[in-house]
Amino acid sequence: MIDLLNSGQIGQARSECTSSLTLTFNDLTFRLFANNPEILSYLDDYYAGLTDSATASTELSLFLFDGTADTAQVDWHPVKRAKASALGLKEAYADTAEGRWIHKVRTGMVMFQSLQSPMVVGDLLKNRAQVVNFINNQFLNHQQRQRYLLGHASAFTVNGDTTAIAASSGGGKSTLMLRAMESSGTRFLSNDRILFQPEAEHVRVLGVAKHPRVNPGTLVNSERLISILPEAERAKFEGMPTAQLWEIEQKYDVLISQAYGESRANLSGHLKNLILLDWSLNSSTPTELCPVDISKTPDALDGLRKNPGPFFQLQDGTFPPEHTQPASVYAQHLPGVQVYRLTGQVDFDRAIELLQERGIL
Repeated sequence: MIDLLNSGQIGQARSECTSSLTLTFNDLTFRLFANNPEILSYLDDYYAGLTDSATASTELSLFLFDGTADTAQVDWHPVKRAKASALGLKEAYADTAEGRWIHKVRTGMVMFQSLQSPMVVGDLLKNRAQVVNFINNQFLNHQQRQRYLLGHASAFTVNGDTTAIAASSGGGKSTLMLRAMESSGTRFLSNDRILFQPEAEHVRVLGVAKHPRVNPGTLVNSERLISILPEAERAKFEGMPTAQLWEIEQKYDVLISQAYGESRANLSGHLKNLILLDWSLNSSTPTELCPVDISKTPDALDGLRKNPGPFFQLQDGTFPPEHTQPASVYAQHLPGVQVYRLTGQVDFDRAIELLQERGIL
């Protein structure tokens, strides 16, 4: 068991991470070192089709230690959330001179956030999704330090032009993006997070290398994806009322290359359209797609706003208080982007028709 406050034990754990894997995303290369080669094999397969073959200008070493951490001796501070969960505390943190430990309370995983040699400790194979998130958080940190703004959105590209779909959690952004992927010219860019900043002639947008993790309602209503559900669960969910199905939080991975074929993912694009989901299962009005002037109503972008979270670390090594940029800042980062609001009743088929009518698909 590793004492998280003992630098000697931490150094010893890092020295035992002798297996390695290299991954590159958008000018950033990760050198992953692990004491269990099985987690690297999983990550190599998972990130296939989501990495970049180009040479990166920045490298970062990450350490993945399969083992147990002694969390009882640490003075943890709870990470406060806007909404309290019925499952109790999700995360806690403890700052040290070298960085920040973050404790995933429900799984027992602990993660050390620092500018150099970030590290994750725990049952890596049992909690593979959290390992992926830890790696991707390093990517998000790096890009935000390069002045990219973090957005809560899924996204797809068509010939390099990106359409982002923003909504709060459970709003349907992943489902609509996957419906758009049925069009042969589309490419997956991101499931839940985007990074964007204006450049000379367009707004550059980066995706996050993470396959969609969706709830059963998305799978049940897709002929392509329903096979992801085990038979017993499929029968249960297929007979469930829509409103009840919508509320279920039970995640399944949709591996893009397996579901849609090879070369169906992009790492970046030019942000051309932003769709704001403002629809409802309880609405009786028709589904409509209308332009929004965000220079006059920047608050319409509230669903796009995203707090960087407890992992975010500034270039000087400090951790700023958690803060979501105001809607006005998001509006300033979207010059030339056509913004639409999707309103009325939730109807994914009609939404796709409206995107086609606008020339987005």
